[in-house]
Amino acid sequence: MAAGLLVLLAIGAAVLPSALWACGLAAVLALAGVVLLRGDRWRTGALLAAAFAVSLALLDVFAGFLTPAPIGQGLVKTTDPKWWPPPDPVLGFRPRPNSEVIATATFGGELLYRHTYHFDADAARVTPRAPAGADTYLFLGDSFVFGQGLVDEQSLAAQFARLNEDKLHAVNLGVPGYGPNHLVRAFEAGLLDRYAGQRVKAVVTWIIPAHLARVTGDGSWLGSSPRYQLENGVPRYTGSFDAYRWTHPLAGLKHLLGEQFRFVDAIGKRQRQQEQIDLFLALMARLQTLARDKFGAPLIVVYSWPDEATQGGYADMERLVPVLGALRKLGIPLLSVDNLTSAINVSQLIIPHDGHPTALVYELIARDLKRRLNLP
Repeated sequence: MAAGLLVLLAIGAAVLPSALWACGLAAVLALAGVVLLRGDRWRTGALLAAAFAVSLALLDVFAGFLTPAPIGQGLVKTTDPKWWPPPDPVLGFRPRPNSEVIATATFGGELLYRHTYHFDADAARVTPRAPAGADTYLFLGDSFVFGQGLVDEQSLAAQFARLNEDKLHAVNLGVPGYGPNHLVRAFEAGLLDRYAGQRVKAVVTWIIPAHLARVTGDGSWLGSSPRYQLENGVPRYTGSFDAYRWTHPLAGLKHLLGEQFRFVDAIGKRQRQQEQIDLFLALMARLQTLARDKFGAPLIVVYSWPDEATQGGYADMERLVPVLGALRKLGIPLLSVDNLTSAINVSQLIIPHDGHPTALVYELIARDLKRRLNLP
């Protein structure tokens, strides 16, 4: 009978939507065991199991109250093909060359957007064609650089090219879900060598606070992504996050439980946050060095990040603000999105229920980039 109850729990855990529901089922089955099982030891064990399941559920609920709701909660995104971006042996996932994907987003049954993303022979998102031998500008990053939720022509790279009358080559190498670790690995693995023969004038990226968690693999989609660890202040590639967790079972178990239970994820959070900042800054410094050594080009950082002028809207500002100061000490040119958009109503700046920038935001950034780069 105990085995049967465990089988029911295993089936329920596989089909239920969250660990909280699984804890509820475990408590019900354990209480059923108190009634159905024979012998004091079996009944006491079932009662302890019920108490343990209820405790886990209460801890997770309490941790949920302390955790802010993520942006885009309730948003439903689908892509065709379904598994996109597809797996990649170097970066974990990456668009395929000469491909396209249909992306759809709905909220409460209402269609927010349905767009087709197109990719060229270099697996870069399509931007306007440029004359042979034109100066090249590389745009690297995640969905903010990619232009998620917008058509090809509205991305930052595409608008930067149009603003310069298509006289330069703007390459959109943004991929949703990336972090600085992906960008550094792309350089180190030679994926950007194809641009070494071109006149690369700048490498542009965009940072957001969510990147801190990505550099330590804290995301369900990041298991196959490149992992770095600091050695004497220098980031060293160690393989994928999944490979590390398989060879370090305790770290793997902590990550697995942290994905299921928010209170487990909160254990040691302060220490992990400082580790993330240190690794993030080291990766950004490495990215700056790689751009300079590979192309002789500056790294320019667009940021949606709290700085000294920020009045509110961000959690942990005392932790995040110094990051920009550290980037300034590296000599990295910084471009604030908030400074460009502060006078505009937020409804014009963000895709509803999604949180990604609208085409207007990209236009403003493209204009400021042109000015800073002294382009005619």
